[in-house]
Amino acid sequence: MTMKQNIKILKPLNCRSVLRLLLCTALLTMIADNAEAQTKRRSREKEKEKEENAVPFTHKLNTEIKLGNLSFNSGFGISMKSNVGYKFSNRFSLGLGGKFAYNTFATSGPDPSAFDYGGLVYGRAKIAGPIYFQAEYNLYSYQDFGGGRTDLKFPTIGLGYMQSDGGTWAYGIELLYIANDPAREYLNSVVEYWINFSHRF
Repeated sequence: MTMKQNIKILKPLNCRSVLRLLLCTALLTMIADNAEAQTKRRSREKEKEKEENAVPFTHKLNTEIKLGNLSFNSGFGISMKSNVGYKFSNRFSLGLGGKFAYNTFATSGPDPSAFDYGGLVYGRAKIAGPIYFQAEYNLYSYQDFGGGRTDLKFPTIGLGYMQSDGGTWAYGIELLYIANDPAREYLNSVVEYWINFSHRF
């Protein structure tokens, strides 16, 4: 067999081998590119999900100012309460606050007055929509009209209702039962009621 005949036999074999090699290389390249694209897409989706779920710390804070316990019986009385809570979820929050009360008593002479103040811790659970349950523990300094002071420790429990216009502010009412006999006697009330102005409820 001559050299030319050998070359003619080898040429088809080499072309087919090269073609197979090119096809395999292209297929492997396509598989690798597809796998890399899927990995990048999953990474982007995870990053996007993290960004969507990442809520700034300040947006998890709920601040409120409340006015209530108005009294016009033989004098005048008004209370104010302010609190800041951290929302662990859309349903549950814990917080701290302060409360103050000013009372006067009408007499034939100068009207005596008293200033009460205290702090509280609270937990809140939203029941359904705008309705929530709240439990508080209060440390309260009560001033009698003679100038003396009495420190009170008592829990309160109750319900609230908030109405929002769709923005970050909401308003509503709150009714809390005073679950302590001495506190009810000193405060001359069974319940506390509040008009509530809430930011990021």
